[in-house]
Amino acid sequence: NAETLNTATIQRHDNMRKIADIYRKIHQSHVRLKNEFNIFREIEKYDSLIECARSEMYEGWQIVRPQVMALEDYLNQLGVDLKPCHNDALYENFIKATDGTIYLIDWEYSGMNDPMADFAALFIEACFEKENEDYILDKYFDGNVPFSAREKILCYEILWDCLWAQWTVIKEAKGDDFGTYGRDRYNRAIKNLKILTNINN
Repeated sequence: NAETLNTATIQRHDNMRKIADIYRKIHQSHVRLKNEFNIFREIEKYDSLIECARSEMYEGWQIVRPQVMALEDYLNQLGVDLKPCHNDALYENFIKATDGTIYLIDWEYSGMNDPMADFAALFIEACFEKENEDYILDKYFDGNVPFSAREKILCYEILWDCLWAQWTVIKEAKGDDFGTYGRDRYNRAIKNLKILTNINN
């Protein structure tokens, strides 16, 4: 009788408080995972896989890609903090037991990464409302949200969207059909790149 969270229930205050606690426990656990999940290296790997599949990334990728890869230096300037991370915060990976306990499942992509990458994935996958983003970050940071957190999250949102857009291209080259999923994510990444550029101008 466990409940799989959805885009609505994951944004309930009681659930967000529990997820903030889960993330804090993971990120502050001092566990050293064997691998680092570096999204930039994953994007490079997926580029190669697209080429091997004799397919092509969406139109404009040759222009967008350098801007995306430049985020590595930008994130390093903000300060990347490598901690154990889940790296696949799809809302369906949060399971709520009948006693109210929330479990985070599916650790296939886990590895050392910046904790803000976990929040970025959570926010875009579940289409978080801005006020709920503020709420869960406030709980996670005990009311002291760092100034850089928002910019880092925006960077990682761009990166996740590009990576999963690439993943879609690869899958569809093998015969799958994801409708507008990949292109929608790609277009959102471009939109967020423009927002990030405006922030820094």
